[in-house]
Amino acid sequence: MKNIRYILFMVLVFSLRMEAQNGDPVEWEFSTKAVDKDTYEVIMTAIMEHPWHIYSQYMEDGGPVPTTITFTENPAIQLVGEAKEDGIPIEKYEDVFMIDTRYYEGVVHFVQTVKVNAGAKTPVTLNGTVLFMACSDEQCLTPQERHFKVTLGQNQKQG
Repeated sequence: MKNIRYILFMVLVFSLRMEAQNGDPVEWEFSTKAVDKDTYEVIMTAIMEHPWHIYSQYMEDGGPVPTTITFTENPAIQLVGEAKEDGIPIEKYEDVFMIDTRYYEGVVHFVQTVKVNAGAKTPVTLNGTVLFMACSDEQCLTPQERHFKVTLGQNQKQG
């Protein structure tokens, strides 16, 4: 009887450990940094557990789901250019997709410059989403979406 309890206990511990490892291997943090009086950087940081990675925004069609950042339209804010990737990309041909891929491991920052329109009342709230797909060498998880909200014009440090 003790052996059966021990075996059941070990099965439970092992299954909980596996669930924790595969549950959510990418954590997101969202922040802002003032560049000047009306210009800000919105910083979206992905922190990945080893051995997981996420893909670049810039991928060929037919491959893995690229990271996609979408901002909710706000008449008080203008996006300046596209979001830049600040990290060390890994470029690798992946047989499963039959294309060259570009992805990030560890930490990557996506940085979008925005400008608050003249006459806009601050602080201004900017909402958005990040769509991404986390993969390891053994599996890919279903693409996930993270919603975020940042405030511009309130207690930011000058960069």
